[in-house]
Amino acid sequence: MIRAIGNKRLDLSNDEFSAYKKIVEIVDPTEFSGVFETDLNGEIQYVIPPINKNVSMIVVFFLFNIMINQRLRKIDNFVSDYSETKEKLKERGLL
Repeated sequence: MIRAIGNKRLDLSNDEFSAYKKIVEIVDPTEFSGVFETDLNGEIQYVIPPINKNVSMIVVFFLFNIMINQRLRKIDNFVSDYSETKEKLKERGLL
């Protein structure tokens, strides 16, 4: 689900959003601003903490974790779609 974090669109699962809420109890939510860039689908393109601003390590590691999870979800969806297509082709005798 797309959520607004750090003034960016960010695609997070419910568990990831729960983790985010726990993190912002410890750090200021503004620490997420300017640390990452996303596309229109809410996928993190890169994480790069600004030079002139202190950012907690928990924020950086959380964002890296989200970026990796997003990529893994994309791969999992691709493999699932491929498996379904392969099964359909087998049923039709085309494979």
